[in-house]
Amino acid sequence: MLHGVFSRSTTKDACATAILLHRASVCRCIIAPNFSSNVDKSEINRSFYEWISLRRSVVSAPGQDDALSTARFGIEFGRPRAVALVIGREPSVHSTFVAVEPFRAANRVCGSTAFTIDFIAADPKSPPESMNFAIPLTAAFESQRKYDLVMLLATYGIDEQAKPRLFKWLRRQSAAGAHLSGIDTGPLLLAEAGLLKGYAATCHWTAMASLRELCPEGTVEQIYVVDRNRSTCAGQAATLDFSMTLLKNIYGETLYYLVCNELIYASPRQPETPQRELVNGKSWGTNPILNRAQRIMQENIEIPLELDKVASRCGVSLRELQYLFSRHLGSTPKKTYMAFRLQHAKELLRYSSISIRETGLACGFTSPSAYYKAFNAVFQTGPAEYRRDFVRSQATMYGRNIY
Repeated sequence: MLHGVFSRSTTKDACATAILLHRASVCRCIIAPNFSSNVDKSEINRSFYEWISLRRSVVSAPGQDDALSTARFGIEFGRPRAVALVIGREPSVHSTFVAVEPFRAANRVCGSTAFTIDFIAADPKSPPESMNFAIPLTAAFESQRKYDLVMLLATYGIDEQAKPRLFKWLRRQSAAGAHLSGIDTGPLLLAEAGLLKGYAATCHWTAMASLRELCPEGTVEQIYVVDRNRSTCAGQAATLDFSMTLLKNIYGETLYYLVCNELIYASPRQPETPQRELVNGKSWGTNPILNRAQRIMQENIEIPLELDKVASRCGVSLRELQYLFSRHLGSTPKKTYMAFRLQHAKELLRYSSISIRETGLACGFTSPSAYYKAFNAVFQTGPAEYRRDFVRSQATMYGRNIY
């Protein structure tokens, strides 16, 4: 039996010959990424997947599946990699399933168990459920099983009483050599457990202010970060980019590209990709003065600058700055600056454990009464009431309103 690999240097004639030999069942062909551009890629891919189907029909006898199915890719799997998805209450349904789908797809593509996957409740008293759909739990913290990859997915946090048990389990898995990752607001729990010290990290942008309070150094706002044996992700659509990267780091590019094809994943995003687009981004981005003013305001939340100083740093007069805000944004510098400060306050109130007064100080309000008045004027509720309602509220069909 002949074995062949389509690679960058493979000529068109050689590929055609290999395809014919394959169809005659005398040649096994593996397609490497980035093969020659003058080859009929659709023909090669079609032939390759025909071959996979053929091999799946042949490799069906008990005891033969793992050895033969892994050999056909030239990938040595060894033992299956154990993945645990630890899920908090009311999780994002999208993030939950996208987090593990690349590993499930790897098993499908290979016809072999490259990964085992367990679902574990972060708080056994609050099983993960969203849209009246309960996540099937397959393991618990009582198990002594050691995992290769632990993914902690939290959308709204977990009860304080559940944290000691969770943190103890996470530390035990870390000590046993597991790669720990956090998704959505999961990184906040990793940080609270002391498991992100010395690591770069990110989380969902709505919790970024709280993560910076826990990890003043190394916190960045991007879709995901992989830093040695820790990784963090913003969640939602970024979860697929994140899990695909973890898959590639574990088994390399060959399996990665096969899973890309399986999942129709044609446009991978780099980890440094920004999480969000600025509202009215065209107006901000096309006007360098407004763009600089926005950056100055967001960088000076705790100790707000006087508006004339903001204008001076932008190289214009205060009157000109006010004119640009009115013309391009339909607002004023004062209202915009206040909006940035209050948005920061909401983020701290949702996910951080610092006091109400401290959230106000972190947003430039030296007086509690001024803080309450400004917050209530925009959101029709006070800071303390907002935090209480967010913690006590239950997600609706569409999730919790965090905006």
